Amino acid sequence: MRMFRQNRKAPAAIAAMILAAMYGYFYLYEGNLSNAIFMTALAGAIISALAFLTRRVLFPTVLFASFASIVAVTAYVKFEALTFALHAWDFFYYAQSWSIVGEWWQGRPVAIAILVAGILSLTVGSWIAWRIERPLILRRWASVSFALMIGVASLSLWVRGERMHMQFNFPDWHVTSFFVSLQETVEALRRGSLIEAAKSSGEKPFDPNWTCTPQGKPPHIIMIHQESVGPPQFFPQVQYDPVILPIFNSFDGKLHKMNVETFGGASWLTESAVLLGLSSRFFGSMKDFIQFFMAGKLQESLPQVLEKCGYRNVMFYPYIFGTFGNKRFFETIGLREVFDRRAQGAQEDYARDRFYYDSMMKEFSRHLGKSQKPMFAFLQTMVAHWPYDVAMEPGVEVPDGGDKNHPEMREYLRRLAMVNIDLDYLKKELWARFPDEQFLLVQYGDHHAVPFGYLWGYDKFTDVQDMVLPKGYPLYTTYYSVDGVNYTPPRLPALDSVDTAFVGAIFLDAARLPLPESWRERLRLMQLCEGKAFECKQRDGMLKFHRRLIESGLMTEK
Repeated sequence: MRMFRQNRKAPAAIAAMILAAMYGYFYLYEGNLSNAIFMTALAGAIISALAFLTRRVLFPTVLFASFASIVAVTAYVKFEALTFALHAWDFFYYAQSWSIVGEWWQGRPVAIAILVAGILSLTVGSWIAWRIERPLILRRWASVSFALMIGVASLSLWVRGERMHMQFNFPDWHVTSFFVSLQETVEALRRGSLIEAAKSSGEKPFDPNWTCTPQGKPPHIIMIHQESVGPPQFFPQVQYDPVILPIFNSFDGKLHKMNVETFGGASWLTESAVLLGLSSRFFGSMKDFIQFFMAGKLQESLPQVLEKCGYRNVMFYPYIFGTFGNKRFFETIGLREVFDRRAQGAQEDYARDRFYYDSMMKEFSRHLGKSQKPMFAFLQTMVAHWPYDVAMEPGVEVPDGGDKNHPEMREYLRRLAMVNIDLDYLKKELWARFPDEQFLLVQYGDHHAVPFGYLWGYDKFTDVQDMVLPKGYPLYTTYYSVDGVNYTPPRLPALDSVDTAFVGAIFLDAARLPLPESWRERLRLMQLCEGKAFECKQRDGMLKFHRRLIESGLMTEK
């Protein structure tokens, strides 16, 4: 041991072998070459910084490797339990719920053994490394190493590109996902909460004990999340057949524009904004995790309001429920009854809209046969979803806009024609099957489809996150629609466009329901801000609204 303590090369050699082993792990299990280099360089930078402080190299290497192994096994266990990777904010999110974390580990003896080994290595192993290694490292060499590692990490990060918006749903990015989440966690801690909010609202809290007493039987509500559906008429470069335009028109014959916060993917941003009445942009870089970290933190979401008004809430979901780690989110906002792909008997995710409509109407028939309660059906479609290089039901002859369009745009337009056919089918069937029932039919397009990015010079080989596109209209503007079957909705807001965060309030108001003060405040802010939420000129009003939700106990900060 004395010879080891006098030898500067032996600890460095062992540390290099450990670092090489970590590179092998990252290369095999955490994505591509550029990410493996990035993570190894990041590890090297952290080890170099600790070496500068301690003048040791083996100790910080053992310390980091042990911590990384604990992160890896914990992330694996969490993913197995929730299909969502480990995030640094989890330490705050589960601070009062360690019993839930304990449940993840039940029935996983191998994972527990690895965790124990990692903890022993972190404590005993690093202590031994400290004892057998003398502080022989020169700080100038540690500084050079740190600078070099930071340079390599920055270059590899540039090559790797922006983090995929779905990265936390992939099982092979465990350690990477945790470390890249540190920055946004620090940002949220600096902000003081997940959502940006004023320090004080200066107003009386909303009444958390609000009760709803509708005058007469309210209409059943069908809300359709139209996946990847956006008006092609916003783009003069695209040729389309006007037969598809009825999709976008409301009962007043007008197209009402909706400003969304994403393009080509990340549908949950639009979905969450509609259901919660909150712009995801106020969550900063934590916006991609709004559904995961806001689960159980809200008391007056759109479905919860409907529940208080006597509605039975049912969700019709095209995937296996829980696939994206959002099961608890839907359950805690009042969508506990879910018919997923398995329950509906779908053979694949990409069924025609008509399939989901028939599934929903069957449930309406069962419901009305035994209950007088109004029903809220939240339905998500898939026919307009990527990929577009494969024809959906090629035997169906529908217009595709013509040869001047990109081939994938032609396929997309074909699918819009199918969306229109099936939507018309739904309205006719509701009227025919339920002649004595009133239906409020609301829908929205969550984002534009990827082929619209091709109009800006990109092609199908470019990932969505790598497309640099102009913000605002038209690429970030879709539509919302309000219609009725045996029901005439009230007049819609006379605004040029409305941000997604306000659309849920419009939908509730269209049902002529008595609304809680928090949703009436959303309608007021919508007019005050001229339909803008994050970019509202009266931004202080939006931030005070968020603080008022927190002060009222309707939203939890952390």
